[in-house]
Amino acid sequence: MTGYNTRQRQMIISCLKENSDRHMTADMLIKRLLQSGVSVGRATVYRTLDKLCREGAVRRYELSVENSACYQYIDGSADCGEHFHLKCECCGELIHLDCGHFSKLSEHIEKEHAFKVDNAKTVLYGLCENCAAASMKNRG
Repeated sequence: MTGYNTRQRQMIISCLKENSDRHMTADMLIKRLLQSGVSVGRATVYRTLDKLCREGAVRRYELSVENSACYQYIDGSADCGEHFHLKCECCGELIHLDCGHFSKLSEHIEKEHAFKVDNAKTVLYGLCENCAAASMKNRG
């Protein structure tokens, strides 16, 4: 990589680190970078994300065939593999679900049904609190 691309890579990594508590699509990442005054090409973002995924610094989530993949900076942490995710069908937010009840569900499925659930890829679909409230308000 050239020095310019290295700077772009560092800006991408910085943006991912600053937003490590959330999942971001490549488009969201590009938009955040532009808001910060950094112009990065789409191909550069995808190449960098792919490389960071191979290095274990970023985890990629493919939620469905029609939607873009989401990425999250983890820097080798396995934490995200230990819990389920909630996906809002309205706004698209992907939420970590750290809940002991779902850990027990995974254990039950493995013990009683001889099936090992991949929690990092398990997504429950519905409405987030904000979208559910807006939906109720629009009905009333």
